[in-house]
Amino acid sequence: MSFVRQGVGTLSSRAIVFAAAFLANILIARFLGPEGKGQISLIFFTITILINVAALGVPAALVFHVGQKLHNTRRLFGAGIALYSLAIAVFAALYLAVLPHLQRTIFSDLPPWLMCFVLLAFPLSLAIRYAQHITLGLRHVFHYNLVTVLDRLAYVVLLVVILWSFEQSVVGVVYAEVLGRLTACIVAVYFLLGALKPLFSFGRKELGALLGYGLRAHLMLVIALISYRIGLYVLRYFYDAAVVGQYSIALNMAEVLLFIPNSFGVILFARTSSSTDEEASRFTPIAARNILALTLVSALVLGLVAPVLVPLIFGQAFHPSIALFLVLLPGVVAFALYRVLSYDMIGRGFPLRVSMASGAGLIANLCVALLFVPKLGAMGAVFGNLAGYALTTGIITFIFIRMTGICVSDLILWRRDDFRHYRNLLSKLRDGDPGANDK
Repeated sequence: MSFVRQGVGTLSSRAIVFAAAFLANILIARFLGPEGKGQISLIFFTITILINVAALGVPAALVFHVGQKLHNTRRLFGAGIALYSLAIAVFAALYLAVLPHLQRTIFSDLPPWLMCFVLLAFPLSLAIRYAQHITLGLRHVFHYNLVTVLDRLAYVVLLVVILWSFEQSVVGVVYAEVLGRLTACIVAVYFLLGALKPLFSFGRKELGALLGYGLRAHLMLVIALISYRIGLYVLRYFYDAAVVGQYSIALNMAEVLLFIPNSFGVILFARTSSSTDEEASRFTPIAARNILALTLVSALVLGLVAPVLVPLIFGQAFHPSIALFLVLLPGVVAFALYRVLSYDMIGRGFPLRVSMASGAGLIANLCVALLFVPKLGAMGAVFGNLAGYALTTGIITFIFIRMTGICVSDLILWRRDDFRHYRNLLSKLRDGDPGANDK
């Protein structure tokens, strides 16, 4: 039961992170309104793209190779530090090079210095990601979860203090983000150095291992990230930031559902990386259909309360977000299956197959958004999301079935005998069994 216990711990940490992010969105919506919420969404999405592009897939490669134990772990750590330093220098320079264009377009209503200041979040966030993924590869899931929680809790605490006491503007939110990342970075590096010391006597073998796997996974990660929120940029091109803000609230609400597959998916990735294909093929269908069932039930509950919840907590200015959110729900439920299967396939060492599905979804999302956004506004962006979710999930399911021979019904239809997994979990938790023997 090690996997399930770790999954429950990760799920709990993700729940705390969700609650913190949800509170942050409420504060931003209440203090800044739709326009300020839209500006913040665009700023953070741009920096997130920069972080993920600069990562070069190395964090995922660190989990894979540390878990497989095919290379000296300390040498891999040293190689990771070298790649991190190079990525910071190169991609910070690229960001500054394109910044003038961004300031003339999507950030034309923001002070120029602010987009330079927010760049400080880039090296801090990337350092957190490197440290956490090495920690995850070492199977120190508790430390991984702790840093994840601390990162967002620090941000929310600082956000409350700054918005209430000092700066009720987009600038104040950026201050809170940078300082929160700094806090989490210090703790993440402290945990990592306490568990592992780097060796800088690495060579082409370690660099090749990280970049060889990393670049294959990298394409998938970047495409998937952009596909989720490409509608933000399309909307901003045709409409003002207030419409972007209303759309972003719908996305925030819908993506709440993904914390279930994301939480268990992280552990599934680590487990699959250190398991045989046969073991993974036995376990993944069980995880997939149960996570899909939990996501569906959560979607039904959230859909029922959304018409009351959205205007109550975000304000009447975000009332248009309700319809956007309800239309998004079916796509997000289906997308939960993609999240589970993608973590499994990356753990098996097939990230390019996941990239194919993500790439097709991005193209579908962008084309549909460009077609409908000019006439339908934010609802057109939602239609783009639905097209991307459907195509991505369909392709990844087809590839997974062809690769493993598993029936689609085993992935999506919940079984009565799945109850025994929950009974075993409750029994283990009640007896205090750490599940160490579950490999």
